[in-house]
Amino acid sequence: MDHRETVKHLSYIAVLLLASACGDAQQRAAERALYKGEPPYREGRSAEAAAIYAEADHDARVAYNLGNALLGQQLTDSAIQAYVKATSTDQGDSLNAMTYHNLGNAWATLALKADTAAREGRERMKNMPVDGTDLVAKVRNIVMRDSITQENIKLDQVVDSALAQSADAYKNGLRRRSSDEDTRYNLALVQQLIAARVKEAKEREKNKEKDKDQQELSERAKRLMQQADSLVDRYQFTKALEILQAGVKADPSLLQKQDYMNKLDVVTKAAKAK
Repeated sequence: MDHRETVKHLSYIAVLLLASACGDAQQRAAERALYKGEPPYREGRSAEAAAIYAEADHDARVAYNLGNALLGQQLTDSAIQAYVKATSTDQGDSLNAMTYHNLGNAWATLALKADTAAREGRERMKNMPVDGTDLVAKVRNIVMRDSITQENIKLDQVVDSALAQSADAYKNGLRRRSSDEDTRYNLALVQQLIAARVKEAKEREKNKEKDKDQQELSERAKRLMQQADSLVDRYQFTKALEILQAGVKADPSLLQKQDYMNKLDVVTKAAKAK
């Protein structure tokens, strides 16, 4: 994702529309929450405002304000839940349009956080070599690299899902207020990010296929891998590693199995250390 452009925010609050002693208990609770929560929210005391709004979030206006207060504290998941609750009750196109706009912002923020975490994970992996003579460090790095790889797969799924949800929210906002240029801008930006990620995924798959074509194991290398796998099944790790290391000298295509050999090397040295 390109973080140079960011979504345009819209964080107006829904204020008290009618102060009245009429209405049922829930309506009166909502009016009180709108009245009491406005001062701390406008003064930047988001946590205090959120606590007030949370007491009456059955009302769409209050739930919308709660979402704003939570988003101001970077509690993105909770803000999303509040906005979704606010959209479940029709309070007119104007409020619903603002709610969907901010819901789109919240999903976009979640996507950004997940993408940043994935990038940081890939950077950490660069500092986790699996070669060298330090057995303990090699074992630790192999385990950590595998863990980060699995976590990044999940994070990438979060990014894709969150961007799709963000785009959907912006579209819902425009259906209720088609003249909202901020929402239209944000939708276009998110759609660009989605398209860029699709393009990147296609390029990765294309490169994988290209590498596969260029680095296909030779028949000899395949036979050596079969021998090594058979030895590993019988727990003869040292012999399996020796076969592959000797094979690399005669057949460089085996180098694409370097990670496998590194793991065998770790297991072998660990067994000797006992």
